[in-house]
Amino acid sequence: MLKPIRERKLRHLFNILDRNHDGVLSRKDFEQVIEEITNLREWKWGTSEYEELHFFWMGFCNRLEVWADRNGDGKITETEWLWYLEQMLDRFSASYVQKAFINISLKVMDFSQDNQVSLDEFKQFYQVYEIDHKEATDAFLHLDLNQDGYLTKDELTTLFQEFFYSENPKSPGNWLWGNFDK
Repeated sequence: MLKPIRERKLRHLFNILDRNHDGVLSRKDFEQVIEEITNLREWKWGTSEYEELHFFWMGFCNRLEVWADRNGDGKITETEWLWYLEQMLDRFSASYVQKAFINISLKVMDFSQDNQVSLDEFKQFYQVYEIDHKEATDAFLHLDLNQDGYLTKDELTTLFQEFFYSENPKSPGNWLWGNFDK
């Protein structure tokens, strides 16, 4: 069973991914994320960047449809989402999913392609998820572990691990998707 802090973080992520705010995750939500990111990054259909993003998000969507959609209605409820993540994170090794999340996140956020994410890049990316500039700035200040003004792949690796596993209310990774306690 998920402990309270982890459950709140995962509920928060569910609400962020529910792009049309209808209370379920469906294929349309994932397609909307792809469209918004590719528009933001100006990645065109057929480019390697577009294909990688599409492969990741639709693969994640397909995995949810197969494993999380327990009643087979093509929609993942918050309860199904939490059940699935508990299984994936606690009972099976989900390191490959985390690595894919980290790699695609860095690629999408790193507009300058210098293998690090600045505050401006972070704020621009998080507009896709309707996280406002102030909240994105607050999150970034928590996430920048060495306070050098950038997020690196090593920092993102630590932060994703903390987001998915930490029960410590002060873990910087709790801020990965903004303030989950609002």
